[in-house]
Amino acid sequence: MRAKSMRVNAIFATLASLLLFSSFLLSIMLSNAAKAETAKICVYFFYSAGCPHCAKADAYIKTLEEKYPNLEVHRMAMSDEIELVNALYKSFNVPSNEQGYVPILFIGEKYFLGDIPIINNLESEIQKYSEGCACPTVESKEPVERAVSVFQILGLALVDAVNPCELAVLIILMTAILTKYPKEKKRALKAGLAFSSAIFIMYFIFGLLIISGFKFVAGLAQVKTSLFYQALAALAILLGALNIKDAIWYGGGGFIMEVPRRWRPRMKEIIKGTTSVKGAFVVGLFVSFFLTPCTAGPYFVAGGLLASIHLVAALPYLFSYMCVFIAPMVAISLIVYFGFMAVEDISGWRERNIKLLHWIAGLILLGLGVAMFLGLV
Repeated sequence: MRAKSMRVNAIFATLASLLLFSSFLLSIMLSNAAKAETAKICVYFFYSAGCPHCAKADAYIKTLEEKYPNLEVHRMAMSDEIELVNALYKSFNVPSNEQGYVPILFIGEKYFLGDIPIINNLESEIQKYSEGCACPTVESKEPVERAVSVFQILGLALVDAVNPCELAVLIILMTAILTKYPKEKKRALKAGLAFSSAIFIMYFIFGLLIISGFKFVAGLAQVKTSLFYQALAALAILLGALNIKDAIWYGGGGFIMEVPRRWRPRMKEIIKGTTSVKGAFVVGLFVSFFLTPCTAGPYFVAGGLLASIHLVAALPYLFSYMCVFIAPMVAISLIVYFGFMAVEDISGWRERNIKLLHWIAGLILLGLGVAMFLGLV
């Protein structure tokens, strides 16, 4: 009994170490990303359709974008961003007799109204910011861009990491390999790592598609940042409630937050037929689609949060999310290889604690969703 307890503790110690390593890696990557961000010169340019002065100013700004690669111009139609424009008027102390006219451009602590002032002054203003210039700030309850919290991303990643169906697929794979080659733990280790790598690659691609999709939808529908954020919070709360449902009433309502039961025979058939390292990688690519229904929820919430920032800035977050996500897979591969536990013991531990895993996932999602909804994170 004590030996099993020590083995379980070894699992959690390994997972904790991988999680800490991912957090450390994320902090380094974010620090480098922050340095890159500060070098950018952010400009807000407002125009109206059919305005010849706007077109003239915009043509000039495009020449500056070619000349200064770090110039980041946010072009917005005045009629679509009334709240933001009014907030900028207030923040930059724009006189009432100058309000409502286009083109108008905001940079740093200055604004330029009209095509001639923009053409005559913008380049000299850009040259003042050799170390970069943040986006103009506004005194408004509606933020222009909501910062992404590391706590949010790692919390969502942890929910995905403890998902029972994620653990099950690797256990099935390693059982198949060790059944055929009972003494070749090295083969099982390589297969487990190859499988984990394939999941990492596919889900990283899925993440990029999710972020891009959210960016497209948000831009197309012109959804307010706060409303979009609250919708993500509501989704997190819903997913948390459904996981808690499985913890209390497993399978109740005719569904579970795992791989759909009708898919499982086919998935097991594919996995059990794999005994090589290359085969494990290919299977990992394919099985990632089976995992999507039970792991996509937290990933969609994370993708929605990351859609609020530049894609390049989102990459370190996405990379760290995936490190945490596959941490249990890597841990199981290592635990079996070093003999801390047999695959059968890990499978039994999963079955005995499946409701606990749903409790953990549900409470984290529910707490995070409520905190997001209340503006605490």
